[in-house]
Amino acid sequence: MPWNLNNNSPNTFASGQTLQPVSQASVETRMDFIRKTYALFMAGIVAAVVAGAITVSSRPLFEAAIAILRTPLLGLILLVGLVWVASAVSRIEGLNYIALFVFTAFCGFWITPLLALYEQIQPGIVSQAAVLTLLTFGALTTYAFVTKKDFSFLGGMLFVGLITLIGGMLLNMFWLKSPMMSYWMSWGVLLIFSGYVLFDTSRIIHRYDEKSYCSAAIALFLDFFNMFLAILSILAGGRR
Repeated sequence: MPWNLNNNSPNTFASGQTLQPVSQASVETRMDFIRKTYALFMAGIVAAVVAGAITVSSRPLFEAAIAILRTPLLGLILLVGLVWVASAVSRIEGLNYIALFVFTAFCGFWITPLLALYEQIQPGIVSQAAVLTLLTFGALTTYAFVTKKDFSFLGGMLFVGLITLIGGMLLNMFWLKSPMMSYWMSWGVLLIFSGYVLFDTSRIIHRYDEKSYCSAAIALFLDFFNMFLAILSILAGGRR
């Protein structure tokens, strides 16, 4: 998850090279880092959309995605595993891009049956959720860049809040099975990952070093992905 991809201290390589935060670098280096990060973030979204389109057009892939969705624990293990691999190779040129796009494509593949179900129940809901997510994400990102505030202090609170939400979701998924609780949990997810957008964006401005663009892009993608699913659930009244 996003908090595992961040590191407050400078990054040290086996060669002994230590990179300082990009905020201490030249303007050209800072701008190049930001461009790379957001280009990879947008490319990750495109990869997820393309993977979803391919899944819809392929019956075997669609059925495989349904099978994974019906086994939430398997899906979670695959997701966390791919995030871990992408983080582990985030500084290895070539492999970092492959891992990033495999992870984002998996996300698109994984949720395609869920999106198809939502669209069947309430036509147009997926595009509405996408637009609202873009607007919310864009507004939070703009606020972080305009104010240049360091939101790193939110890390601990967001982590505790997310762990609490995960516990509540598991409780509701396997025991309570309450649509109302699911609805309010979706609001909680939206609030937490809105906070993570501020947190991760401020780390892009103040904390990451110039070689961390893949890690930063993955963190942003996870924020966007979870916000999108939360808004989709809220628009559907908590149905999952």
